[in-house]
Amino acid sequence: MRETCDVAIVGGGVIGCAIAHRIRSEGRSVVIVEAAPKLGLGASDAAMGGILTQTEGSCLGRLSPVIKYSRDLYPGWLDELAEVSGFEVAVLDGGDIQVALDDDEMTRLETVVLPKWVASPFAVEQLTAAEARSLEPLLSEAVVGGFLLPEELALDPRELMEALRRTMERAGVGVRVGDRALRVASSPEGALVELHDGGVIHADTVVVAAGHLSGLLLPSLADVMLPIKGEAFNVRRPGFTTYPLRHHVFAEITADGHTGYPYLVPRHDGRLAVGVTYEEGVGDPTPTAAGRDEVSRWAATLMPAVAEWPIEHHWAGLRPASADHIPIIGYVDDHRRLLAATGHAGLGVTLAPATAELVSAVLNGRADEETRDRLDICRPDRSFTTAPTPAPTAP
Repeated sequence: MRETCDVAIVGGGVIGCAIAHRIRSEGRSVVIVEAAPKLGLGASDAAMGGILTQTEGSCLGRLSPVIKYSRDLYPGWLDELAEVSGFEVAVLDGGDIQVALDDDEMTRLETVVLPKWVASPFAVEQLTAAEARSLEPLLSEAVVGGFLLPEELALDPRELMEALRRTMERAGVGVRVGDRALRVASSPEGALVELHDGGVIHADTVVVAAGHLSGLLLPSLADVMLPIKGEAFNVRRPGFTTYPLRHHVFAEITADGHTGYPYLVPRHDGRLAVGVTYEEGVGDPTPTAAGRDEVSRWAATLMPAVAEWPIEHHWAGLRPASADHIPIIGYVDDHRRLLAATGHAGLGVTLAPATAELVSAVLNGRADEETRDRLDICRPDRSFTTAPTPAPTAP
């Protein structure tokens, strides 16, 4: 079966759907190809939901202008999705509290991390131990201090995907779920997607937003893409039907030669997403008892009460990372028909609106100086360097 459209998008997660919405709003016909039986069942379904400005190490440094751009877009983007979809995504806007549980960690935050925060385009406020616990009274008594990152947001990624699914339907985006792309190819006349059932989609442009599997379709990216497994679970704070915390909370804790990264993200219905593990190069998304126990141990160290709250759902997911943990956005073929939009690592939710705008700029061939600078940061043909050790914030 042959199908034609202006833009075919391989990958129906938050990135692919954000791009589809943007491109469709410009009047182009769009078809999404998604191997899973429903949009958003991969990394997007497993994400923690932080819209990050500084917590994730990759937010800092040269990616910072793209992070700033996406954060500025976010409120208007969510309003636009709500208008089209009829579904409003709840957003927690209290910011993130990053705390230290010993003097060594506080020294690291003050001498190593704080200068990077100050150099970023976002606010940061230092907190004493008493101030941190006044903001979140359930924090461990071991907390010696911390920082408030007030411009970070948080949401439930499943709600975001519901808004995007409804937007795809109402905006007239073609959606082919349960269809696996076997190959993409280009020529001077256009591009195509070959499907596992023998069907072919012909398009002017094919966008590959297939997460950690993007390298299977784009061989030039095969050596710079990798999965990073993360595990997390939901608990419910007894008696709460609204946010169980007022902020999302993060810490880096080292004990007995091991380092953990507890990350707590409240949901508006009384649940708390609790994470997260970090296994670079592991491509099996199966949740494990060992992963659950690791998350539970570190979370209880950060906020002891969490250990008493019942676990409702335990999951694992695969962050789609580039070798330097910076997204890959741009053409990857000589004909300028195959466009990559992948490699977001733990920042897919954070960077969805910016990625959609950058892909639109590439397709339209029109970009101001700031947009060109952002695209240059994410260019596929850059020299990939070793990534900084990230604060793993989303599976």
